[in-house]
Amino acid sequence: MPYPTPKTLSHGSWPSAISADCVAGKTPRLSEPCLNNNRLFWLESLAEEKGRTAIMMANLSGPEVEAPTCILPRPLSAKSRVHEYGGGSYCIDGDNLYFVLGEDQQVYHAYMGQPTFTPTCLTRTPTAPDNPSLHANPDRRFADITLDSQGQQLIAVCEQHYSDASQEPLTQLVSISLSQEPPIEMDVSVIAYGDDFYANPTLSPCGEYLSWLSWNHPNMPWDATELWLDKRALNGKFNKNYANHVAGNGQESLFQPRFAPNGDLFFVSDTNNWWNLYRIPYHSLLEKNVKPLPVTQETAECATPQWTFRMSTYDFLNEREILLTLTRNGSWSLALLTLNNNTITPIDAASSLSVITGISCDTRSANTTGVFVGASPTAMPSIYCLQDKKLHAITASGLTLSKKDISIPTAIEFPTGENHKAKAYGFYYPPTNAHFKNDNGVPPCIVICHGGPTGATENALNLKIQYWTNRGFSVVDVNYRGSTGYGRTFRRSLHQKWGVYDVEDVCSAANYAVSQGWANPNQLIIKGSSAGGYTVLAALTFSQTFNAGVSLYGIGDLETLVRDTHKFEARYLDSLIGDYTTHKQRYLDRSPIHFVNNISCPLLVFQGLEDKVVPPNQAETMVAAVKKKGLQVNYVTFENEGHGFRQAHNIKTMLDEELAFYKDIFNLQKIEA
Repeated sequence: MPYPTPKTLSHGSWPSAISADCVAGKTPRLSEPCLNNNRLFWLESLAEEKGRTAIMMANLSGPEVEAPTCILPRPLSAKSRVHEYGGGSYCIDGDNLYFVLGEDQQVYHAYMGQPTFTPTCLTRTPTAPDNPSLHANPDRRFADITLDSQGQQLIAVCEQHYSDASQEPLTQLVSISLSQEPPIEMDVSVIAYGDDFYANPTLSPCGEYLSWLSWNHPNMPWDATELWLDKRALNGKFNKNYANHVAGNGQESLFQPRFAPNGDLFFVSDTNNWWNLYRIPYHSLLEKNVKPLPVTQETAECATPQWTFRMSTYDFLNEREILLTLTRNGSWSLALLTLNNNTITPIDAASSLSVITGISCDTRSANTTGVFVGASPTAMPSIYCLQDKKLHAITASGLTLSKKDISIPTAIEFPTGENHKAKAYGFYYPPTNAHFKNDNGVPPCIVICHGGPTGATENALNLKIQYWTNRGFSVVDVNYRGSTGYGRTFRRSLHQKWGVYDVEDVCSAANYAVSQGWANPNQLIIKGSSAGGYTVLAALTFSQTFNAGVSLYGIGDLETLVRDTHKFEARYLDSLIGDYTTHKQRYLDRSPIHFVNNISCPLLVFQGLEDKVVPPNQAETMVAAVKKKGLQVNYVTFENEGHGFRQAHNIKTMLDEELAFYKDIFNLQKIEA
C-alpha cells in the first residue's frame, strides 16, 4: 500500500508512532552471549521489570532454533556492581549455572536440570583468620567469574567494601571453592593482590596456565595495563608470587587476553596507536622479556574501552580462524582472521551490521559456530549466530517500524579547535517521518555528547534518537576529541583538556550543522549524560552557542567529584584535567558551578537518587544555582535509579518531560508551514 503524500507541518511538532512507551519497553540491553553444549546463553536487561537482568537460553542443537527461555526466575537479577558498572556476572558448565545475584552481590550455583530453581550461595561470610583483608566486612562484590574445572573452583574479581566509606575498596583476584566436602575452611582464597584493579582471568585449554590483566591508579584500563601469566602449582593452585609479567610497558593499553586452542596467548594492545591483536607462542610463555608477535596491523581498532568486565571483540572459531570485529570511522564490521597468514576477510553475511559486541565461540562444538550482539542503522540489537558463514538472528525486538520512519545516519567529519585545524567526528540524523515533512523550514537540532568521556557514539538504530527525528528534530551525535575508535593519539588528545576540547567540538558540531542547513540557529539544544552531562553544563557556561541544555546525571563541580566518586574513577580526572593537588585552580576554572552567571538559556536536569558514580548533590547544587539566577530550570529525579536509567516507567517519564520542555521553550505547535 503506497504512502499518502506527506503533510507539511512545522519541525518539532510532527505526530509520531514512536511513543515514549515504545522507546521504554522496546530497548532491552543484550550482553555477554556464550555457547555451551550447543546452547546459547546471554544476559537481557528488562526495562519493564525495573531493569532486572535475566539470563536467557536458546537451544541450537535442533533443525530450528527454539524460542528463547529465561532460566533465572523473577525477581532474581544477575547483576554485578564491581566498579559500579559490573560485567562477567555468570558462567555455564553443562547444566551448572554460576551467577552473581544483584541483590546481595554474592556468587550462587544452581543446577538447571532440577524442576525447581534452588540456588546455593557459594560465597558466605568467611570465618578463617588467615586472611584478615577479606574478613573486615562481609560486603564483598564479585565479577568476571570464570570456571576452573581442573581446580574445582571459580576464579573471579572480588571487590571488598568497608563500613568506613572513606576507606577505598580492596580489589583482588580470587578463587571460589566448588568443593562440597565439609568442612570448607575458606570459601574464597586470594590468587593475586597488591594492584588496584584486576580483570580478565582466562585459563589455557589444558588448565595449565592462568592469565589476567591488572592496572593501578591513576591509570584507567585504556591508559596502561599489565598482562600476567601464572602456571598452576603442584597443589593445583595459582599464586601471583610466582606469576610472570608478560606484557605492558606502562605506556600501552592491553585488552582481552585469551588462549588459542593450541595454547598460544593472544591479547590486544595499542602500542602502535591502534588496538591490534598480538600473540605469545605457547613455547615462549615462560620466557623472560618475550616479545609479542603482531597478528593484525590495521589502522582500525580491535578493542573498545573496558568500562565493564567480560567485553569481547574476538574469539577462536577453531585452531585456524578467529572471529573478529573491528571499527573504522565509528562503524564496526565482522571478519575472519586466518592464522596461518594473518589475513582478514570480511564476512559478507554481516555486512549490514555496524555495531558488533560480545563475540563468543565454542571450539568444542562440531559446527564452527560464533555468536555475538549485532545491530545496524535500521535494526536494533539482536543476538546473532554465525554457522558455516551463514547468519541467523536468535532474538527479535518485536518492533514494527517502517523504514520510511527511520532516520539513517550519515558519518560526518568537521573542523574544530583553534583556527579549525583539528578534526572531530560524529553522525548526522535528518528529520524523517513517512507522513510529515517541511521542505521550507529548518529543524531544531539536538547535539548529543556521549558519556565516558572515553567512549564513542555508534550508528546502530537507537529509538532514543529516532523518537526525536520522527518528530521533526535533527540530531548530531558527536565523537569529540578523546573518543575511541580513531586511535590512541586521538583518544589521548583530551588528556588535560576535558572541559575545553569537548566543549569546542560540540560547539563546532552545532555551527557545522547550521552551516549545512541542518539546524535552526535559534533552536540549538545540547544533551548528554554523565561525562556528557558535564560537557552540556560546560558548553552552556563557557559558550553562548546553544539555546537549551539537557543534562542527565551530569557533573557541575569537579572538586566535589574528586571527593565523592567511586574507586574505579577516583583518579580518572588526573589524566583528563590534572592532579588535583597540583592543578586545583584548573578544577575551579572548569567547574560550571562557579560560572552559573554565564548561563543564559533554559536547563533540564535528570538525576537518579541512587547514583554512586555521579552523586545527586552534583545535580542539586547546579539546579539551585541556576534557579537563583532566575533562569528556567526543570529538575526531575528518580528513586531506585543509579547511574543510567533502566526502568521503563522512568525512561517514559524522561522522554515525556523532555518533549514538554522543548515545546514550552520553543513554542512548538502543529502549524502547517
